[in-house]
Amino acid sequence: KPNLLFYKNLRNIKFHFDLMHGDGNLDKAIELIDNKDKHDFNDFVNSKVSFNPHNMFLCKSSKILNDYYSSLFPWLEKCEKLFGFQLEGYGLKRIYGFLAERYMSFWFRKYTNFSTMPIIVNDISEIN
Repeated sequence: KPNLLFYKNLRNIKFHFDLMHGDGNLDKAIELIDNKDKHDFNDFVNSKVSFNPHNMFLCKSSKILNDYYSSLFPWLEKCEKLFGFQLEGYGLKRIYGFLAERYMSFWFRKYTNFSTMPIIVNDISEIN
């Protein structure tokens, strides 16, 4: 439904995920998150319009890193049981990475004093 792209109130993280990675899959995955984060993560994907892609972050604290991974990987294991591994198409084959991207943005905003930095790319192919 191309006309959905024209409704600004629909454009959020959830809308993008549904469009690119299967309608309703994010909702199914959110149902599997621990109760302490379920409501807040659902709020995040329905109210925010941007996230930090590529699962890239720097973290000085091993405690924060351990807390994040202790939250992320059990959730992804539950998602694996739900969605399985016989997934077709780029948007579904990599669904676990795409879920992790959204969750990372949410988790670090909720549990840490974070800052963001731009990713700068320098095309060196033109340099002789």
